[in-house]
Amino acid sequence: MTVKVTDKIDQESYDKIVQLLVEYNSSKTRQFGNEINKPIEIIARNEMNEIVGGLYGRSLWGTLEIKTFVVKTENRNEGIGRKLINDAEKKAKNRNCRFISLDTFSFQAPEFYEKLGFKKIGTETDFPKGFEKYYYRKKLDA
Repeated sequence: MTVKVTDKIDQESYDKIVQLLVEYNSSKTRQFGNEINKPIEIIARNEMNEIVGGLYGRSLWGTLEIKTFVVKTENRNEGIGRKLINDAEKKAKNRNCRFISLDTFSFQAPEFYEKLGFKKIGTETDFPKGFEKYYYRKKLDA
């Protein structure tokens, strides 16, 4: 056996590793076979068609997991973030998701998520050093 360590991602290897994980997870979660498993992309653009914010995630096993979410610093407090999360919530409901989950750091926007009804379900301390990482979940109304 050989093991290679590198700081450059080889797309073909990455895709194979993801495929192996998906196959394993599928073998353990067959009862969720009719859940919608799809990625989501929501992009906000200004009048000049420049990206000012966006959200990426995936619905899986009845939860929409938000993996990447940001609004440009100069466009914060304009309602863009709320609109992106609201659109994600609508899409999650259309996909029959029961929850939305995400994580954020203490220096990012935990108060923003709490204002939108997310509940903190976990905390990882000293990550990064001197800060915390929070895990949030929001139960969606039927």
